[in-house]
Amino acid sequence: MSNRLATRIGLLAGEERPPGALDLVRFRQPTVGAEVRTKGSLFLLAQVTGDDPALGRAAAEALEAIERDYYYDLSAGATGAISKALSGANRLLYHQRSRLGLTRRGGVSIVALVVRGREGHVAKLGPAAAVIVREERMFELPPPPSVEEEDPRVRERRVAESLGEALEIQPYTWDGELTAGDRVALLSRNVAQLVGVEEIQRALASLRPAAAVEHLHQLFRIRGGVGSDGLLAIELIELAATAATHQLEPVHPHEELAGLPDRSPVPLADAIGRFLHACGDAIDAGQRAASRGLLVGVNMALAFVPRRRAQYPTSIPRTALREESRRRRRGLAGIGAVAALLAIGASVASLPNARPTEAILRASVARAAIAEALDLLSTVDERVDGRDLIDRDPARAAGLLTDSLAAVGRAAEAGVAADSLDPMRSRIEHGLDSIFAVGRLNESTTVADLAASFTGFDPIDMVTATDGSLWVAEGGRGRVVRVDPATGEAAVVYRAGQDLGGLTGGAPWMIATAATDVVLIDRARQAWRFDLVERVPHPLGLQGLSAISPESRLLTALQHRPPLEIFNLYLVESGSGDVVKWAPGDVIPVRYPGPPEPYLVERPDLPAATARDIFVDANLWLLHAHTVTRVNFGTPLSQEDYSLDAPPDGAVRPELDYRLLDGATIGDRETFYVYDAANARILAYQRADGSFLRQWLAPRTGPQAGLLDDVLALSVASVADGPPVAYLLTPTRIVRVVLE
Repeated sequence: MSNRLATRIGLLAGEERPPGALDLVRFRQPTVGAEVRTKGSLFLLAQVTGDDPALGRAAAEALEAIERDYYYDLSAGATGAISKALSGANRLLYHQRSRLGLTRRGGVSIVALVVRGREGHVAKLGPAAAVIVREERMFELPPPPSVEEEDPRVRERRVAESLGEALEIQPYTWDGELTAGDRVALLSRNVAQLVGVEEIQRALASLRPAAAVEHLHQLFRIRGGVGSDGLLAIELIELAATAATHQLEPVHPHEELAGLPDRSPVPLADAIGRFLHACGDAIDAGQRAASRGLLVGVNMALAFVPRRRAQYPTSIPRTALREESRRRRRGLAGIGAVAALLAIGASVASLPNARPTEAILRASVARAAIAEALDLLSTVDERVDGRDLIDRDPARAAGLLTDSLAAVGRAAEAGVAADSLDPMRSRIEHGLDSIFAVGRLNESTTVADLAASFTGFDPIDMVTATDGSLWVAEGGRGRVVRVDPATGEAAVVYRAGQDLGGLTGGAPWMIATAATDVVLIDRARQAWRFDLVERVPHPLGLQGLSAISPESRLLTALQHRPPLEIFNLYLVESGSGDVVKWAPGDVIPVRYPGPPEPYLVERPDLPAATARDIFVDANLWLLHAHTVTRVNFGTPLSQEDYSLDAPPDGAVRPELDYRLLDGATIGDRETFYVYDAANARILAYQRADGSFLRQWLAPRTGPQAGLLDDVLALSVASVADGPPVAYLLTPTRIVRVVLE
């Protein structure tokens, strides 16, 4: 039996991978005998979680550093060398964790395999996996630690989710014997969860590496896989022992003069050439001897020239020492002063500086703008009969305050520091808030910090169930998280890739709630129903999901004939630009016997495909960039019959970008709440006629000043009395605010 094993590998071609895939594969198979015997072949896979291209570049740099360090290090065996190389790559990414957003916006996991002779060595950091198929059985390398394991280093390795999470992380290693016919795969945890263990084992055991990789990648794409897709398959084959098949034999030349020195055919040519070469060598030797003799003669002549002996002082006066020390100190101080002046001059010269004429003009513009703003503010603050202009004439006060705000902007453009203008801007905004019914969200609390609780969290949407719980769908790891707003407790109730009664769950796509259920549609075109008590997904069996456009994202539900726990489903189909409806049967639990039917009986004024959000009560409402479309039992009303009033502060905030819509009952008033992304605010409208009621902005200063900059979902709870409470989903957390 030969002691050597060769490898046959399979990996994805670059053109077969989606544009956003960042996973990397790197391998090296040495051809030098000494390197093959001491180090063997190295295979690396980096699983990149997140969509930042900087993470891909950092992963490529880490793989290059691991390969370089492993083949350079001769101080330990294969397992020790690859473990040290992984630790070095971890330290490399640790110092870049803030710029890359590791463990917050993404992560990098690396698994390495070394094949040396008949030995295999595996080291890994993070969720990336390595598996081996031997005798039609598959094992994970290294084997996962048991729950009872008490080694603190093992616990630390089990917690680590990414390189760069901590400065010192001990990699998880394994070494063992390999045999011919073994199949080894390095793969992303996302691929393993979505494709499934049985499919991976079947493909590796029955197909060549290239065919197995292509088959598994097709399954990954068919099941809606997105994001990390790294995969490398390796087959170990045995090399036959080498043997000498031919012995060298001496060969005699056929020419008589073969092997003799070359000679000229011209008589005496060789002798004359040797004589000329000897003459040239003699001339060169004579020149070297003459130059040496001339140099020696000049030196001997200079030796007899009379010289004056140097006079050295025999003592140094004390005053001379002090003077020399004083000069030294002054010289050092002068050098430091010159260096400082040069540094200051270079800094000043590098700063942008206006020409004298422009500086005078800008100062005049700033002075005039500040004077104008102060004059307008004094006019607004002037009291007549105890009332200022805001109380006496709000329209005129709004115009003056708008002009003063524009004057403050001109002063800022002229170069006045923002800190100097903040007090004046605060006075103006306070007056405008009073006129335009603006409230500030000064009372806000964090319900759940989802980014800190779950790795790779990328929220998509949030709905509020009838029991008050918040259900969040996220696409980073394909999970649905239930959050209790009273305690802040968050629990995962659904994962992409899990086995659900013979079906495999896909990545979440759309989510809605009605009655006592929460409905989820995944990217594999499957519908699931969650009971609020059991919190377990059950197949819903919606027909026609395969025809829904992948760009569709709006889904809502309405309880059908209360108190029955069945409900209608409404979906905005982006491909056809229509709204489709699933009607339930009269059985519990809810079932949908037929395919969806078009809901709109005629085309609305604004296309349904461009809707930003959807809401349903007795009617259906489609939110657009600056208004809503009301649909009464399938008939859309024109914008002349019903639309949302423009906010009264159009002169100050002219652009509108409505993104989110929710409705609530406050006392006896039906109210719409709309999130405006262009101005980072929440607007309240009367649902009956679309009239403007009030608006809310984030605090002007402080840690919550950017609270409304990026809101992904909005949910407002109905109250019988008092101010309502709104729940906001941001990219990292859920926030509770009071809309006073």
